[in-house]
Amino acid sequence: MVKGAARAAQLRRHLGARIRALRDARKLTQEMIAGRIGVSPKYVSQLECGQRSPSWETLVAIAHHGFEIRLAALMFGIDEDIAAEIQDLNDMLAGRPKETRRDLLQAMELMLRAGK
Repeated sequence: MVKGAARAAQLRRHLGARIRALRDARKLTQEMIAGRIGVSPKYVSQLECGQRSPSWETLVAIAHHGFEIRLAALMFGIDEDIAAEIQDLNDMLAGRPKETRRDLLQAMELMLRAGK
């Protein structure tokens, strides 16, 4: 039972960190998210700290109304609409030397890290 409780706490912390990262990236306050989903700012804080577990309805509200993303993007960082962009990138890189592709990917990684 302790193992299950520890796993649940770990999942709450992971979800809370994800919510905070999304909120920070969008320069939103806890009050703004709370207003969008109809909960108190204190509740949003408790979610971000991993102190509370949201209901299914609250998870959906956070994704759809809080951040205007799909639930999979909130929960797992999965963007289901990215396939077209990946194909475009693949088409641009096709036929380029391996070293060039590697250099471009490293440059993209550095730019993404700098944006955090």
